[in-house]
Amino acid sequence: MMTESGVAVNGYPSLGEIKEANGWPSGERFQRGPVAVIECVQEIPCNPCEEACPFSAIAVRSPITAIPRLNEEICTGCGLCVPKCPGLAIFIVDKSLGGGRASVSFPFEYLPLPRPGDAAEAVNRASEFVCAATVTRVSAPSRNDHTPVVTIELPLEFADAVRGIRRPGAGAALAPEAADCRQAIPDDILVCRCEEITAGEIRRAIVEGGADTVTGVKRRVRAGMGLCQGKSCGRVVTRMIAEYAGKTIPELLPATDRPPVRPISFGELGGDDDA
Repeated sequence: MMTESGVAVNGYPSLGEIKEANGWPSGERFQRGPVAVIECVQEIPCNPCEEACPFSAIAVRSPITAIPRLNEEICTGCGLCVPKCPGLAIFIVDKSLGGGRASVSFPFEYLPLPRPGDAAEAVNRASEFVCAATVTRVSAPSRNDHTPVVTIELPLEFADAVRGIRRPGAGAALAPEAADCRQAIPDDILVCRCEEITAGEIRRAIVEGGADTVTGVKRRVRAGMGLCQGKSCGRVVTRMIAEYAGKTIPELLPATDRPPVRPISFGELGGDDDA
């Protein structure tokens, strides 16, 4: 259902798109406690979520480009799948807190990290402000591989919409004269996981190589040229360009997608042998 809205148009999936592709936990399951919500709506070769679940509650199976599905009756809401998703597309939602409150846990690959007790500005899938929230937990064990998981408490009515928080100290424009966050991502952190491109390489492409567009960075260091075609790293690259090149995020166009958008076999390229 990718028409006037959805991941292909806006860069983030619509709620209807998510429910159609991945399913959605039932109201009764939400009331029993925390449960995973998967928001991976495109066919890409990826299955770390399936391997990460100790209860086999997530199924991708074959082919590896299949969209993951959750068995809500098996899922315990443990959250082990959240930091393992390269696309940062899995969340833990708990609507059982009572008192009109809920919690949402999400991957947060920015610095500085918030701390439990901090007030936060909760945002939706489009990074738009939704409501005030309170950070209740920050989990960053070594097994998360540099992907902390942040849990916030917020009004129950916003639990289906909120999927993150604004980075502390980040302004809307993110120009160089704004709060200095140029060293927020250490040089050795992988930004483009498909091509194993670090933040330092991207930073040098912008500062020394003169790349002031997402495509410019892509041409210089290959960030965004991997199997996911920038679905995982595109937003971070865009933000880094805005920080260094003195541009606002809306001014920066995404890189051009190149077909095929998912791996295909030589047989598919060659066509039917009998033709």
